[in-house]
Amino acid sequence: MKHANTTAKRKVAPSKMIAGDPIARAAKADPFGDRIHTILFVLWAFMLPLGMIPWAKDVVFGGLIIWSVLRATIGQVGYAWSDAPRSPIAWLLVAWVVWSSLSLTWSPNPGFGADQLGGLRLLAVPFAVWPVLRKWPMALGAFIIAGTLVAAGIVAQSVGWIPTDTPARIRRPAMSMGVWNAGMVCLAALIGHFLLIGIKAGAASVVWHIAGAVITLMAVVLNATRSCWLALAVVGVGGILILVALIPTLRWRIFLIATATTAGVAVAATIDEAFLESRGATIVIQRMVPAIEQFNDSTWLPANRGVVNYRRKMWNGGRNMMTRKPIAGWGLGGLSTGLKTQPGLAFTWPYNKTTIDQHQFNPHSSFVYQAASTGLVGLSLMIGVLAMALIQMGLRIRGEPVIIVPLAMLAAWTIVSAFESTLLAGVGVGLLAMFLIPAMAGGRRSAHQRRT
Repeated sequence: MKHANTTAKRKVAPSKMIAGDPIARAAKADPFGDRIHTILFVLWAFMLPLGMIPWAKDVVFGGLIIWSVLRATIGQVGYAWSDAPRSPIAWLLVAWVVWSSLSLTWSPNPGFGADQLGGLRLLAVPFAVWPVLRKWPMALGAFIIAGTLVAAGIVAQSVGWIPTDTPARIRRPAMSMGVWNAGMVCLAALIGHFLLIGIKAGAASVVWHIAGAVITLMAVVLNATRSCWLALAVVGVGGILILVALIPTLRWRIFLIATATTAGVAVAATIDEAFLESRGATIVIQRMVPAIEQFNDSTWLPANRGVVNYRRKMWNGGRNMMTRKPIAGWGLGGLSTGLKTQPGLAFTWPYNKTTIDQHQFNPHSSFVYQAASTGLVGLSLMIGVLAMALIQMGLRIRGEPVIIVPLAMLAAWTIVSAFESTLLAGVGVGLLAMFLIPAMAGGRRSAHQRRT
């Protein structure tokens, strides 16, 4: 009895109080806070694709930051973040933001650079949701639902049921957001539906994903972003091959995916011909033929827009800027200043002769932008983040097949980023954060469990 009383009175060390999986302990110690945290995480993922309401994702993002601070202080579950320093992706993200911030000190246009730096704010989302990081399947599901709604809106704009922001936008509907932003959102949702057809069990799930794949496929075609078409071809085929090679038990479902894809294309083509007067087929021809022709002739240019010949000029300009300052780059905001000295670029609109805004002077490639703005150091950090995330998720496919969905989405983001300035848009950076979170969450066993 005396020994029992002594043991009861013995003070338990704080390290013993938080022994075990810190995220699981935090959820048990603060179930209400964990529930609210999860709701905010899922709500942010749902708001992210809604670029027509640009403030929505930022409002929820602010709520995530505030709630994380409250849980770590008042909620006394700060130990839930104890595994964050052990994540190599977390360190690379921090180093990326710090180096980008330092680049403002040598930028010839730090004011514009500060605006660009603000676009990286959403890279803080994985840290804000760290205690509920493993709830990423719920968040990804919310993202796919919202992306499908955006795709349905794009199809409705093409039919004329929803007005576009300008009459010219009817040719490339984008739900009142950037064209490539809308294309990337629809592409990611399409990839999710496409792969989940073969992974998720249940007839209702299959029907939902087939219907979603049809809608998002139509939107990707009607939005007419060529980089998204390329990413879809590469990631679609690659995803199927990975599932076949690594997960033999899912091979019978590959036939279902192929059948559903064929049916989806047939339905989409039928709707296009019956209700859209073959607008989708016409768009494909109009977008692909000039692209091929411009590879042979890059002399003509209308303005600083993302046509093929102008991308080549922008890439050449960015490459020239890189060779002049290869290690540290021009600093955020400085690349647009440097590109103004590049011969062959337009400085006024050919239609109304007004001066082109400095935002137009970007290389239409996140990799060229990163290398020219922050040098080889910044480019290495960016590539390190992408490579580490892709590798970590790739190693988990056999035991966790659903991980192929964010893996494929991140691969598509990487391909699109080679042709679009995804890092200069809040939606683009938010999508990167969304697709990195599953990699940072680890596998089914926590990092603590693997160590013990």
